Amino acid sequence: MSRKIRVLMLLVASLAACTSAVPAANPALPTPMPVPPTATAVPPAETPTLAPPTLAPTPTAIPSLPLSSDGWAVLAEKDDYDDVQMANLPVDYINVARLHQLLLDSGWQDSHVRQMREFDRGTLQEGLDWLEENAGPDDVVFLYVAAHGKYLNDVLRWREFFAQEWRQIPSHRRLLVIDSCQAANYTGVILGDPAPYLAIAAVAGDEYGWSGLEEEGLPIIGGVFTHYFAAAFEDPQADADGNGLVSVQEAALVAEGQQRTYMHEVVFAVPEFLEVYRQTGADQDPTFPDVTIDDTLGTPLYLALRNAE
Repeated sequence: MSRKIRVLMLLVASLAACTSAVPAANPALPTPMPVPPTATAVPPAETPTLAPPTLAPTPTAIPSLPLSSDGWAVLAEKDDYDDVQMANLPVDYINVARLHQLLLDSGWQDSHVRQMREFDRGTLQEGLDWLEENAGPDDVVFLYVAAHGKYLNDVLRWREFFAQEWRQIPSHRRLLVIDSCQAANYTGVILGDPAPYLAIAAVAGDEYGWSGLEEEGLPIIGGVFTHYFAAAFEDPQADADGNGLVSVQEAALVAEGQQRTYMHEVVFAVPEFLEVYRQTGADQDPTFPDVTIDDTLGTPLYLALRNAE
């Protein structure tokens, strides 16, 4: 079997594993859409360049920002699907590794960050219970999930348990990020939670995501949104309000534009990949993929902690 045919078969199997009959969640709160970068291609070792913000406000001193003194995180990624007969995503847990390093660089204690390299409903619920038991009202709580959308729906039965578990976490700075196909269907189950939170879905409820595999020969391995989201915190151009720190909201908007450019100009440049997405009409949708943000915090959320050096 040729490498080209094998890669195409892996892609089709992966997208099939993301498909589910989950009804679309209620629409998330509208968010401003950044203008995607206009580069004609993405160099293998670079990310698309964003234009610097115009009329940025005068920088604010970092001590005045609403930073937390502590943070607790569960970073869950499933790469091996042999147990449920879905397509594997052999990326060596690169998504949680990227975010783990980001949190350490932001001043988080390593003992406050749990990496789940493979998870099922039981272990994920244990992680949510751990967050509930340890996080205080003013701590940042970060739950990240990377998996096939179909796994979340058909195997974990996400809608049966997640909203209730999420509501029990006492923090008023809760962050949920899901990088999966149809991700907004899974962040959408917590709409209406009375306590403040920020939920970010890598793609809309009717869209396929993309997790790059090494054998495809494209620049990004792992979740494209996660790649750009993690990188944005180190990008001065992502600091749109000019206050010296990149908020989670700012990072998500930057990652949205960069993910969109990557999909249209890099992934769709490969004919066999384009053909698969053409069946969904994504190639003709200039806004694909749409990052969905539900933000009830009322203030920017920062991963940098107050006691970080």
